[in-house]
Amino acid sequence: MCRLNIDEGDRAVRCDNMSDWKSLIDSAMATETSDIIEAHSLYGQASQAALMDIQGLMFDLEAAQMMEILYGALIAYTQQVLTRLKAEDPEVGGPDHAFRAGQAYGVSCVLNHMVDQLVDTSGTTALAAYDEFSDSLHEEIIVQARGAGLTIELLGAKGELLD
Repeated sequence: MCRLNIDEGDRAVRCDNMSDWKSLIDSAMATETSDIIEAHSLYGQASQAALMDIQGLMFDLEAAQMMEILYGALIAYTQQVLTRLKAEDPEVGGPDHAFRAGQAYGVSCVLNHMVDQLVDTSGTTALAAYDEFSDSLHEEIIVQARGAGLTIELLGAKGELLD
């Protein structure tokens, strides 16, 4: 899988194996019933292709602002889930705690493993500050996920596998 790359001219660079993200999703959906591993790979390629397309639009002020707004909405939603977890005060390690911790972890992974790959080439948004905040938020969520006893592999804010 390819990651986003920015060259000297601040242009998004596509990898050779990337193509139209919509057709990759269509292919993945058609492949799911016959080859789940291939479908998984195609979905990953589609995700990266879509991010490449977004990065290519980040030169446009409106596009950059829309990504900033989406980022803010995802941060607010993650915080809403965490405050609900605190308000419900479920037993640590119980199913309700595990559900809320998993819910927050999922949204945080979208922020930290996907959206954080985008670079604000216009320099007009708060994406960099949101990135820093979402990293610290992710660390708080990891504590909750571990407390919930989740047995899945956990990834850190930058996508590294945690022990």
